[in-house]
Amino acid sequence: MRILKIKANGLKLFSNNLEVDFTTTQRVRNDKSEMLHKISPQIHQNNAIAFIGINASGKTTTLKVISFVMEMLNNESINKIKNSSILNGLSGKDTIVFDIYFSVSENSIYRLKTTIIKNKFSDEIENKFIIKNEQLWKKDIKSIKTKKTIFDFVDLEPIQRRTGKEEFLPDDVSIMISLNKKNNIRINFKDLINWTNINLIRMVGYFPQELITFLDSSIEYLKSDIIKEEKDVEIRLKFKGKKEIIMNSPLELENYLSSGTIKGINVFINAMLVLKKGGYLIIDEIENHFNKELAASLVRFFMNHKVNKKGAVILLSTHYPELLDEFERNDNIYVTRNNGRISVENLSKILKRNDIKKSEVYQSGYLEGTVPAYESFIEFKKALIQFGE
Repeated sequence: MRILKIKANGLKLFSNNLEVDFTTTQRVRNDKSEMLHKISPQIHQNNAIAFIGINASGKTTTLKVISFVMEMLNNESINKIKNSSILNGLSGKDTIVFDIYFSVSENSIYRLKTTIIKNKFSDEIENKFIIKNEQLWKKDIKSIKTKKTIFDFVDLEPIQRRTGKEEFLPDDVSIMISLNKKNNIRINFKDLINWTNINLIRMVGYFPQELITFLDSSIEYLKSDIIKEEKDVEIRLKFKGKKEIIMNSPLELENYLSSGTIKGINVFINAMLVLKKGGYLIIDEIENHFNKELAASLVRFFMNHKVNKKGAVILLSTHYPELLDEFERNDNIYVTRNNGRISVENLSKILKRNDIKKSEVYQSGYLEGTVPAYESFIEFKKALIQFGE
């Protein structure tokens, strides 16, 4: 399954409708040179999508919305989704409407419209929200002749509706469950949003030597095995010219490895899994514990057709201006701002030319919301001067 566009209306944290397009909105000259995945002659997917903005501008929240939608499409109860906090604030007759466009095969495009309300009949936290109604549309991908008609379902009747009388469908699970079961599909995605501030090895098993050397050339090997008889873990680490270190917990690795190496193992192994099968990698503040080159390398892997053979997508937030120069297009960059509520705007609507250096535009303040306000800077500078007196 490929997500083509996510629209959300009614989220209390956002000032207006949220719209994230996974497809290109600007002209495509050459899908291979521009590092895109071709879905059909009219539909090209951006393989890397970035969200930029100052601290607390809404980058993380926007990624959480995307993650929420993916879990909902994967049949998860909306009350049990880890990022269900994005629904908070609903009361009375308030509704949240998700309009999601996706493809299941090379032949068809679907539109799912899901309306969520607060469950007024239950005060239980675990059953806080319910799906009020849903509709599912389908159309032949060959019927799409221009980009403007990709998301046009106006003259089509839904192929499925939520009636409220479905015998085996809980009121907080999407009707997508039947389509997924029929086609034996599920979105492959790795959500690393909650890994941003906790930098510990999250896995044991095979650590590719090429990855370990890439992250730290002083490491001769890093191996882990599960001892079946004792149901324990044995981790073996050896630096070049040093004795082997044996550990029984991944937590011990932070005593020997740098924070960048630990994050690199976590992130790149998950990236490898997504690249192998196709899917989505969601990572917040990609620069956290990473140097610029490591962050850029990860993005480049997703933009390389030889590495990214299945059209996998990385969705990331960043404060690294230089990282934006890896993006040849503007329609795969979103600017987030927070003036009491979050707004998300595609860079292609602000900056028409792709050939302008994005790092310079980011740092110049031209985008409004990507650098701290000058007045705040001056006030903080005065405070620092007084503090030193």
